[in-house]
Amino acid sequence: MNADLREAAEPLMPPPDGSAASSRSRTVAVACESTACLPDDAVRRYGIAVVPIPFVFGQETFLDGVDITTQEFYARLARADSPPLTSPPAPGEYVRAWQQSLAAAGSEARALVMVTASSRLTTFQRSTQLAQELAGELLPGVAVVVLDSGSAAMGQGFVTLAAARSAARGQSIEEVLRAAEAVKRRVCMIVTLDTLEYLARASRIPQVAAFVGSVLAIKPIVLFADGDVRQLARVRTRRRSINQVIEQLRLRAPAGGRLHMVVHHTQAADEAELLRRRLATDFDCAELTTREFSPVMGGYCGPGLLGVAFYAEATGDDESG
Repeated sequence: MNADLREAAEPLMPPPDGSAASSRSRTVAVACESTACLPDDAVRRYGIAVVPIPFVFGQETFLDGVDITTQEFYARLARADSPPLTSPPAPGEYVRAWQQSLAAAGSEARALVMVTASSRLTTFQRSTQLAQELAGELLPGVAVVVLDSGSAAMGQGFVTLAAARSAARGQSIEEVLRAAEAVKRRVCMIVTLDTLEYLARASRIPQVAAFVGSVLAIKPIVLFADGDVRQLARVRTRRRSINQVIEQLRLRAPAGGRLHMVVHHTQAADEAELLRRRLATDFDCAELTTREFSPVMGGYCGPGLLGVAFYAEATGDDESG
């Protein structure tokens, strides 16, 4: 086994004093990939370890969210003849991140939940399986559970946060998994793309290529849910596409359920803020922020993406689900 897999990992920055994450000892640690697009403050507060996704741009290799800014990335993307190529993190990188998350959780942590991007959208799963095998030797006494989020971006991020918030309350591995699964069942992401060019070139999903056809000027509205991607509508103008995102959200938001939402964008900060304001007016929001896609996610969708990742809080009728 490689010696670098045995190196002690540097601990993550501890949660701020007085936060929910630091109020009690945790028995469960939580990790995810950089595709979750989690805000830095949430990562720090809950001690979440983030595994950066490597990608190759030309002759250079980068780590998502680590050594290239979004501005630098999109400047390169605009000049590139082909999109960047992503690859799964090495199994040892997963194990190293898990060591970090366990260190942040404290000495009582004996379990770890790894929330992955959807297995239907990525090829990371083989690496996580190999990492689980390595963990049997490198993390003795720690139960590692890999949970497929069925999504990506803050769809994956919300599932990760549900696990991390449960763990921060000192709950057991079973309770943490129940909390994450409950959000996984509800979370969706609805986006509009300014162009289908990037998704068509990079996607592993046959139906994405199928609806590209010869209508690259069309603005599609796309749903990410339950590990699947499908087109909901096509319009010809940006204004109508944004209105369609809101209308599709309205159709899927259950009556009486408060919404947790993140407005996602790629190089469209002003439009994202305008959309956030509309959503704040039109919906009952438990949380509502904006978040730009990470470079890896942006490489799949290209500049101009705008949309919403969301889930509704459980109501009395579906608490048991």
